[in-house]
Amino acid sequence: MIGCTGEVREGQAKADPKPADRSAVYREQFVEASLSRSKRVDAGRALLGDAEGVSFLVAQYGRAHPGVVLALLDSLVQRNPGAAAELATGLMASVSGEEKLRFEALLLQLGQAAVTPLVALAGSDVDWQTVMQALDALGKLKAREGIGVMRARLQDSEVWVRMSAAHALGEVGGGDVVEALSEAVSDSVDTVVTAALIGLGRTGDLRARAVCAQQLSHANPRVRGAAVSALARLGGGESIRLLEGLEDDADAGVRYKVQQALQQLRGRDR
Repeated sequence: MIGCTGEVREGQAKADPKPADRSAVYREQFVEASLSRSKRVDAGRALLGDAEGVSFLVAQYGRAHPGVVLALLDSLVQRNPGAAAELATGLMASVSGEEKLRFEALLLQLGQAAVTPLVALAGSDVDWQTVMQALDALGKLKAREGIGVMRARLQDSEVWVRMSAAHALGEVGGGDVVEALSEAVSDSVDTVVTAALIGLGRTGDLRARAVCAQQLSHANPRVRGAAVSALARLGGGESIRLLEGLEDDADAGVRYKVQQALQQLRGRDR
């Protein structure tokens, strides 16, 4: 009971702190170096329920507390894979260079739990290296949920992103992927065309054969070589027939690829 002076009498329950107040306490605990690491990790785990908690934790990785952030991430892998994936995705976006690979490896380990945050990252981030890494992870996870964003990124202004989207689509495969990659073969940049052909070969879908065959007469020998490799992957007697017509190609590298492809296909056809 509260007396006339307004103070809380002994035994009376105090009101729970507001969520914003609790969040502020957890943030203070997380950065407090005098606390044990386990206490700080607990504070970080509590922050994951805060709308801005992940952003705060990602920021602390780049400041003075990377070890605690990594300890928190490790604690989440088995206990809460979804939260681990969200935090790892944010960290992958925040770092640069080869350090991105560290978090991509963890996301691949998390598997399906990583798909949703990766799709969001690949669709929204403006840093082309981050987008490339997210697309690469989605491709390796064979995440069909990412096909939409992969197709959209085939129109990206950055050549490397378009190449990554083509490679990722090839990893996923499927009829809708063949359609998207067939459109990408008309890209104005030869390296993207090459990536699209490699992707078509990876699908293993024989509907891709006609598109690949059209590129056997491309002016760029690298594109012709990619078409040869794609047809070798797709296989079949028709691929053999198409490649036999390229045994006298003007480029030595293409001729070598044709020779290797024919040996492989003829051996498979026996």
